[in-house]
Amino acid sequence: MARKSLGFVPLVWECPSCKTVNPGPIKTCTSCGAPQPEDVEFLQVDEEKFDFIKDEALIRMAKAGPDIHCPYCGTRNPAAHEHCSNCGGDLSLGGKARQAGQRVRSVQEAQAPPIPPTPPRAPANRPDPQPKSRTLLFILLAAVVTACLVAAYFLFWKADTVSATVTGVAWERSIPIEVYTETTASDWWDNIPTGAEIYSCTETYRYASSDPQPNATEVCSDPYVEDTGTGVGEVVQDCVYEVYDNYCEYAALDWVVWDVAAASGEDLNPFWPETPLSADQRAGTPSADYTITFSGDGGAYTYSTTDLDLFLMAEIGSQWTLEVTRSDHVNSAIPSY
Repeated sequence: MARKSLGFVPLVWECPSCKTVNPGPIKTCTSCGAPQPEDVEFLQVDEEKFDFIKDEALIRMAKAGPDIHCPYCGTRNPAAHEHCSNCGGDLSLGGKARQAGQRVRSVQEAQAPPIPPTPPRAPANRPDPQPKSRTLLFILLAAVVTACLVAAYFLFWKADTVSATVTGVAWERSIPIEVYTETTASDWWDNIPTGAEIYSCTETYRYASSDPQPNATEVCSDPYVEDTGTGVGEVVQDCVYEVYDNYCEYAALDWVVWDVAAASGEDLNPFWPETPLSADQRAGTPSADYTITFSGDGGAYTYSTTDLDLFLMAEIGSQWTLEVTRSDHVNSAIPSY
């Protein structure tokens, strides 16, 4: 999210000794002479409007960085000063920079009395709810959630070791047959393949950026004031840039699946199907699935794999070690030697 500066406005502070409201950059109270405290809160003069500063010197001061309090006499100094304007002390040796960047409240907000919380009203003719009942409800809900997690663990994740015998095998292999033909699709204009025929495009929201972009709509929050640590506030907005781009319908030549050649069997001799191709066809990416069935501990189990070497070891009657969940799902199958 981008931070956009609209300008600078004057702030004020209230003297803790005599309650006089002073301009932000003034370092001592104009009424009683008390120094501005280190932890003083700067306030916005008018929350209804922004009276932007035109004085270039004040603007440069605000941009220079937060003021520094002298470690020796506590005097507040501009960020550019190396020595205290009051006692001459070296500000680099323990000088404390004011906090900056926090959101500034208005004078009206600071002076408004706090609103006391409204006590909850008990329903008529009903006893007040007991904290003990609410605590009991939370304990009951936690117990139910824990029980569900434990049940899921034992049912789907926890596996037992089972000695099993291979009782059957099956395999299936397939090769897609693709043809080069015209297809229609839609995509962002810069992703459309070269040579495609574009039918129509619509300007559509694509993404949001923190930085200004071509063909973007700026969307900003309401302005608010941040403390620069100098007695001057900066009016800022949080902005994003919604980028719009052309999303198009188009036609292009591409390879698409026209048919699938398949072969299957129930033995340990899998083979690939024949794929007679014409001039405008090609073979796509082949796929294979191998299934082994077992019997063990009074149950029947099925294990599917794409590992041909493992499948070819599944001789009928051979002994294997299985990891089986409580829901009879086989996580792994390893031949016993």
